[in-house]
Amino acid sequence: MRSRTIHYCVAALAATAMVPTADAGVVWGVNGHEYEVVTLNTVSWTNARAAAQALPGGGWDLATITSAAENAFVTGLLPLSPTDRSHFWIGANDAALEGTYVWVSGEPFVYTNWWGGEPNNSNDEDYVAYDFRNGWAWNDAPDDLHAAFPGLARGFVAERVAPAAVPEPATLALIALGLLGLGAGVTGRRKT
Repeated sequence: MRSRTIHYCVAALAATAMVPTADAGVVWGVNGHEYEVVTLNTVSWTNARAAAQALPGGGWDLATITSAAENAFVTGLLPLSPTDRSHFWIGANDAALEGTYVWVSGEPFVYTNWWGGEPNNSNDEDYVAYDFRNGWAWNDAPDDLHAAFPGLARGFVAERVAPAAVPEPATLALIALGLLGLGAGVTGRRKT
């Protein structure tokens, strides 16, 4: 009886590990952050940031890319081969002081991945986006990119610290039953 009870308990614990979190993006194990690529054609940087912050589950903002490894991970989430140039907003800008880029998170702006000749502030470009030109790198662009260049603004990349997985209530009940059964199996073998 005890081995069957342990089997049920282990099965309940395994089921807990496989329960997906609601509205989950992709978690990068290196920093424990969750990333979501959102396609939202014609969105401005300002509206993309508001949309990121409004994503279900809370804690989201535009992504901050602080290393080559993180950049490689995030570009792996972007569409593999857009048919033409595409821009996905990330969380950097120099709107307060031209040429001084800041991340929305407040992290130091040290790592960069600009296309050659960028940033160039052409058309008063203060906001950063991944720009597809036979691959993904960064470009500075105007807040309302769609008005200046229709069809380029395709969406944004959101990021948050990944929340701890919380088991579904039914899974918690299975675990409790398994632990109770385990306890009953152990106490049933006591010598009197």
